[in-house]
Amino acid sequence: MDSIQGELLGAGSRAEAVTQAQKKNYAERLSRGLAQRFANVLRSKFPGIFPDEDGKRHESRARSAKGYKKPDVNYSTPELGLGLGVSIKTINFRDPKTKRYTKNYTRADAELRAEATDYHDRQPYATMVAIVFLPLDSCDDGSERIASSFGQAVQTFRYRGGRLNPSGASMLFERVFVGLYDVSDTNFGAVGFFDVMAPPPKHGRPKVLLKLDNVVEAIVETYDARNRPEFQWEDSEPEPVSLPAPDADDDEES
Repeated sequence: MDSIQGELLGAGSRAEAVTQAQKKNYAERLSRGLAQRFANVLRSKFPGIFPDEDGKRHESRARSAKGYKKPDVNYSTPELGLGLGVSIKTINFRDPKTKRYTKNYTRADAELRAEATDYHDRQPYATMVAIVFLPLDSCDDGSERIASSFGQAVQTFRYRGGRLNPSGASMLFERVFVGLYDVSDTNFGAVGFFDVMAPPPKHGRPKVLLKLDNVVEAIVETYDARNRPEFQWEDSEPEPVSLPAPDADDDEES
């Protein structure tokens, strides 16, 4: 299984993050490390993606309907504007009262809605991906009547995903995944991913999780479908759409 052990260690001690300010700082450090990880694994397909390989240009600016904003991972070109944006959210601590992770779902969803809307209103062809990270033990709470924190996360964030084409609702992301990471001593840092459009278990852990490579493949496929569409032939393999160039002596008559 993939691991984000380095990113978790780089964020500091989870056990020592007690106050709200300490938890916020921990989450910001973890998000920054995860943004670097995703930029690195996407870099071969998206040269020039930020943050760069030296760890610079975190939260680089991209134009939105409300001025410049700063996606966690940003692939922009002069031709496309924002071509790909990846937003990373981490929810790392149980609520002391409910003992569940669900307290901040509404806040995270509102932030994602604002991000998707602001970018898509300005750049409807942009491919936006959200990845919400939760500890693996979010699968283990709940009751017969109430879904686990993980199950409720999928239920909540499913309605933030599924934007299939540039005319779709601007407040939606093209893809949304939940990243489940292990904080146990025996498997610290192990991580797997769940596509929110798939049906989750109401209780317990998913039988199958995606690997990081699967998520990267899904991101690339979603981006290509938007920017490099393929044409399906009856008697040949699909190939990128290629329209004939006009002849030099073509006139302008219609």
